[in-house]
Amino acid sequence: MSPNPEAFLQHLRTQGYHPRSDKHSNALSEALVADLLAACPVMAQKARQGLLVYDLNFTLSVGTSDWNVDLVLGAPPPASTPPEGSAAIRRTRPSTIQIAVEIKGVMTEHRKAIKNRKRDLEAHHEHVHRYNNLAIAGGILVVNQAETFRSPLRPEVTHHKDPKSLVRHCLLEMRSVVTRPGLQGEGLEAKAVLVVDMDNQNLGATHFVTDAPAPPIGDPLHYDAFLQSLCTLYTQRFGNP
Repeated sequence: MSPNPEAFLQHLRTQGYHPRSDKHSNALSEALVADLLAACPVMAQKARQGLLVYDLNFTLSVGTSDWNVDLVLGAPPPASTPPEGSAAIRRTRPSTIQIAVEIKGVMTEHRKAIKNRKRDLEAHHEHVHRYNNLAIAGGILVVNQAETFRSPLRPEVTHHKDPKSLVRHCLLEMRSVVTRPGLQGEGLEAKAVLVVDMDNQNLGATHFVTDAPAPPIGDPLHYDAFLQSLCTLYTQRFGNP
């Protein structure tokens, strides 16, 4: 298995990045579901049996408060059936949410953007755990390390001074997002940072950054650690028949 979601990288190379589109978060969500099933036998078995489903852009309601979650996985609705054909999991609206993952991106204006993304992730895990204390709240941050970036919302190209320093700053902010140690208190229970090099012009050159300051294998913010954390927590909380 690749240490990073290659299907998401291919999406960026062919579709580019638009800050007002949900296509990139949808692509990463789909890649994450496939990688989770490949990494987690319990989740894969539940999905094949029709006992685990997923959905995108799900409105999670708690009291009078709504929160749009990029990716949710959970128990199927009544009378649901296993996935058809070669599909590994069915996409449909879950009856209860067991995993909720928020996906955020910092492609330019890093120091300003990361403040907002951090606030979003803190609000996400608070909302998820008000919904159900057993629900698993995850978060992924995509950070751009390219020296330049062309936003479709601006006429000029943005130049990043010392992009590695900007990435290091974003990683420190992500590490400071509250981590939940168990079933007490609030916090993200799994989090990851994906570092990309993408100028949004030469799309074919877009690639994952794996050298420092990107999280190395073994780092709690590495994508593989994120998959394993979600698998372990799901197995512990929802793996029994």
